[in-house]
Formats: sequence, structure tokens, C-alpha cells
Amino acid sequence: MYHKWLRSFHAVAREGGFTAASKVLSIGQPTVTEQVKSLELTFGVELFHRRGRTVTLTDTGRQLLEFTQDIFGFEEEAVGFLTAVRDLKQGRLKVGGVGSPVVMELVEHFQGAYPDIQLDIFMAHGEEMLESLIDFDTDVAVLAHVADDPGLHYLPYCRSDVVLFVNTDHPWAARREVRIAELAGQKFVLREKTSTTRQALEHGLAAAGVGIGDALQINSREAVMEGIVRGLGIGAVSALEYVPHERLRVIRIADADIFISFYVVCLNSRRNRPLIQAFLKIAEGLAGKKKGKGDKGKKGS
Repeated sequence: MYHKWLRSFHAVAREGGFTAASKVLSIGQPTVTEQVKSLELTFGVELFHRRGRTVTLTDTGRQLLEFTQDIFGFEEEAVGFLTAVRDLKQGRLKVGGVGSPVVMELVEHFQGAYPDIQLDIFMAHGEEMLESLIDFDTDVAVLAHVADDPGLHYLPYCRSDVVLFVNTDHPWAARREVRIAELAGQKFVLREKTSTTRQALEHGLAAAGVGIGDALQINSREAVMEGIVRGLGIGAVSALEYVPHERLRVIRIADADIFISFYVVCLNSRRNRPLIQAFLKIAEGLAGKKKGKGDKGKKGS
């Protein structure tokens, strides 16, 4: 009861009149007048000097406004904050992923559309990334070759072929492509077994019945590249993630469809949250443009 009366008093004091206060509070002007009157009669005080439609605060009214400002002022700030979040003018979105070029492309376009949103970015392998998503440590993530899960909402985003790369002294350095059978017995420098690229390559090799030689395993993309530069073997990378180097040459696999499918993923229960929904909309628009350019965008093998 007192809360409503005080709220009406505060609105009249702030807006300078009963009619203006009623519009702010979205209630009838007679209701505002009655609530302020009830407050005055209950405590035997005069809060406003009334001169026609003009009202001014009495000394008691000015002192009471100092109290209501603490109450409703914070409420107004809270509502203002929530409104800004709703309108995507304030907030924080936690974005994760397994492929930095794909993640950064999405981040670039999202930040261009919503420059006031703070982004936290977390990169990890697939299983760790998925766990982060499920634990609410990440809001939306770019994952590869996701399995069907009713608890997840995923948007097919793009696919990227797995290509090979060798140093300029390698016998294949002048070639643009090789057949998958030629990889038999070759020495590779690969990321750890949890690497999406390695898994895609090994799946393709197994499907073709091809076995490679011993692989030097390194858990760092930069170290793998350095190893190839130094002639330690053949490397494999997503075409989207390859960084040109003067000592390296890219080679495609001519007769095998080895690729990585990337998806933008969130929890199904959270897909309609404003920030996540906005990110998905950006991703959907970009995915449509990629398909228009010939991206297959199909679900991974």
C-alpha cells in the first residue's frame, strides 16, 4: 500500500504534475491523485502546494523526495539497465569456438552490428568447448562435426576442405594436388588426437584404406608449422585456417572429400535469449551468403 502511494508521490514530484505522472506510471490520473491524497491524510502532512494544474513541493515534500529518490531512483536505473540489455545496447556475450578464423569472422560482423556489446572469447578443442557451453561458461560456440542432440540448437555455418602443406624443399612442393593413395607411408606432423583437422584426415584415410607413416604429434599449431618449415614431415590444416608462409606450399587432395563442417551452436533452452538470438541471426545471414557462393553447408561426415 505505502509503496504505491510513495511511487505516485515520487512520479508527481519528478514530473511536476499529476497528469504527467499518470502517463509515466501508466495509470489513471484520478488514481495518482487519490494515492497522493491518501498518503497526506494518513500521516497528516502536506506534500504539495496546488495552484490549479501546477504543483510545487512543500518543505516536507522536498525532504520526502530525498528518500524516494533512493528507492525509485535505483529502480529507474535498474529498469534503464534492463532496457538497454533488451535493446542490445548493453550486455556481455561469451563466444567460444574450435576454429579461430571462423569465430573471428562472426565476431567481426556481430561487433559491427552491436558495438556496445562486450564480447568474451574462449578457444578450445571440441569436447572442452561443448562442456563449456553446457556449463553456461559459454553462450554460443563454433563447433565442428556436431552430433545430433535435442539439447542443442545448431546452425550449419560453413565447411572447409582439409589441405596438406609442405616446405619448399619437399618433393611435392611444385605440385598443386596429390591422390590420397600417395599419402601411404608418408611422414606427417600432426596436432594431438583431439584436433578436429586430424580427426577429419584420419577418417578420410581410413575410408580410403590408406595408412600413413609415423606421425610426429605436437599440441601447438605454431609448432606444427615450424616443424613443416624445418622439413619434419607433411602437415594438414583446414583451408580456412592456413596462414601463408614463404617457406610453405599448399597441396590439395584430389580424389577424396575430406573437410570440416562448422556449426554455430547454443543450448536449445537459450536460443531465444536476445544476445544469443542476435548472434545466431548474424551467423545465419553470413551462412546464406556462403551458400550463395557455392558452400555446400551440409552436415559433416
